[in-house]
Amino acid sequence: MSSLVSGASTAPANARPAQPQVLGAEAQRLAHLGLLFRRSLGSGHVHPLLPVLREYHGVTQPLPRPVPASPVRGQGSPDDAPRAPITAEALQRAIADLPSLPRAVHAAMAALHDERAGAAAIADSIERDQGLTARTLRAANTAFYGATGRVATIRSAITVLGLSTVAALLAGVSLANLFPLGAQAGGFDFPRFWCHALTSAFIARGLAPVAGFEADVAFTAGLLHDVGELALASAFPVEYGQARQYALHADLAQWEAERAVLGVDHGVAGEWLARRWHLPATITAAISAHHAPAGEASTGAGLADLVQVADALAHGIASAEEGVQAVPEVAVEVWVRLGIGIDDCVAVLHESGAAATALCEVLTS
Repeated sequence: MSSLVSGASTAPANARPAQPQVLGAEAQRLAHLGLLFRRSLGSGHVHPLLPVLREYHGVTQPLPRPVPASPVRGQGSPDDAPRAPITAEALQRAIADLPSLPRAVHAAMAALHDERAGAAAIADSIERDQGLTARTLRAANTAFYGATGRVATIRSAITVLGLSTVAALLAGVSLANLFPLGAQAGGFDFPRFWCHALTSAFIARGLAPVAGFEADVAFTAGLLHDVGELALASAFPVEYGQARQYALHADLAQWEAERAVLGVDHGVAGEWLARRWHLPATITAAISAHHAPAGEASTGAGLADLVQVADALAHGIASAEEGVQAVPEVAVEVWVRLGIGIDDCVAVLHESGAAATALCEVLTS
């Protein structure tokens, strides 16, 4: 366990360790990592992903603690939150009124479990949409996938990109079209939302074999884990906007702000939406519980554990342009249950981050 917590401060909360003398790029990385882990560093909790992201970001200096808060961060508490409660009945009615999942996305999800039967169905779905065809071919011809200028058909693109990546493209474009108002409601940023979803999906897929999960199931769970945010933003734009603003003001995780303001979080909304869309039970459970405390999980590792870690790591490698949201808390028990190592994670992060960036550029352009 020593390797797990290396680099975490053990000084008393009121101690002021000597500030390391660092310059230039390393100082920027040090400051960035301190912001990413400001909650756990400030509270003295051990965050199991700190060593992983230290390695990924190339930070060798000790992180100072406590981390000073900005004038905005930490100004709120649940008691200060604006109240815009959403009853269970109202949420259920709103979910029932949301659009059904397009047939093409069902085909994409099904294809991940039956590649031979699904590849042709996905190709047919994409070829009916000129815009989606163009995006898919552009993705396959990016330098990242090493096929610049050589992929001219959707079936060839599926071979180059892999079925899960093409399915993600299809799902992203379909959901953007399905919830046109949701992309603008309450300050909701669909491109940023989907890029985070893609990054989480690639990380979940990369870590799945190490943790003993099926890669494509993990990819799907990672891709859809925050779909409840899309449901809340679409069905309750004003209320969701209040929760989003409160999260920024009080420096809370989005799900914590949702519980404080709305009385419900996107895990619950996502579970109900997944049931409406008839998604597999394993995916539905992971969507519901990816922010659940460690004590709510079984003694064995579950898919929600993997998605929770993938979600946190995706926040940890997000670009500065996407804002500096603190890395969500992950219990040490979750990390231990998964049985993955620091080296496993760092290798996956380098590959997943590059893949997600390449695909995000195509999806948002």
